[in-house]
Amino acid sequence: MRSCRGGLCLVLAGVLALAVQAAPAGAATDVYPAGGGGFSGSAEGWEVTEASCNVPALCSASGGYDGGDGRPAGSLVANTKIALNLVSLFRSTVTLQSPDFTVGTGGAATLHLERRFASGSLADLAPQLDYSAQLVDRTSGRRSTAIAEAIDGSSAWSGEDGAATVKAGHTYAILITARTSSTVAGTGLLSGATAARFDDVALTVGSDDSAAGNGGGAAGGEITAARLADLAPATVVGPAQVRGKRLFVKARCPRAIGHACRISVRGLLSRRKSATAQRRVKIATGKTKRVALWVKPRAKGKLASRSRLLFRLRVRAGVVQATTVKRLRLIRR
Repeated sequence: MRSCRGGLCLVLAGVLALAVQAAPAGAATDVYPAGGGGFSGSAEGWEVTEASCNVPALCSASGGYDGGDGRPAGSLVANTKIALNLVSLFRSTVTLQSPDFTVGTGGAATLHLERRFASGSLADLAPQLDYSAQLVDRTSGRRSTAIAEAIDGSSAWSGEDGAATVKAGHTYAILITARTSSTVAGTGLLSGATAARFDDVALTVGSDDSAAGNGGGAAGGEITAARLADLAPATVVGPAQVRGKRLFVKARCPRAIGHACRISVRGLLSRRKSATAQRRVKIATGKTKRVALWVKPRAKGKLASRSRLLFRLRVRAGVVQATTVKRLRLIRR
């Protein structure tokens, strides 16, 4: 018995052929490194390449795998332990490195991670976590920072995404560098430990449109380059705060942009001379994030005499980008 008649079979065959061709386009994603970065039961080949502290006798740094904490359980951790008689500021650095992986398809990619910071019993020392996630191209030797964030005090689990670009056939690794430091000097009466944890660390290559639209894709509507240029100055608000070797700026993603914002911020002594290192952050629509900029040593003296500072802003929303400069008042605390 025939299941279709006349041209109906041809129509159905055509529909099926189109469906077969269309299906891979939205689902052609590759996740690296192997294991997907969930850390459920193991470190999945990640290792600690650096663990140091500026006060070796009174401060120790370590990193590794923690099977009891995560999202769900299982994560990478960067620990800092402080002895009871510490009477100075501390700064520790822990670097975590993924196994190498070779990508099969080039193009746009997204680096995702979940992070949490616990200040433990050292809350009175006002510890802060500055971390970055870099993509290292072993083939070309180049590095690119996809995620960078400063966290003041304890913070619950939160997801972060950063944009990256990869080349087919190149070998890569992911580096997470966690720097934990105190902003209040120790009095010798406190001891304890802080912990920075990272989970679900993975690079996705060839994300489909629905994933890219999370907070910044086509679902958020289109924005023109001219409109983004008009809104770019509103992505930072003053005043900027100077605290020692760091300068803090409040960055925001105006709702009028209609996309998540990727914002690069750099302090300038002049339009050609940098005062700070550059930081890049991703901010959801309508949200605000505090950004810490490291002051360059040669600029520290000049910065001390200034009441205002120029900032260069590069703002990306979807596929549209804009660059502007804005002057902010400086305060010191």
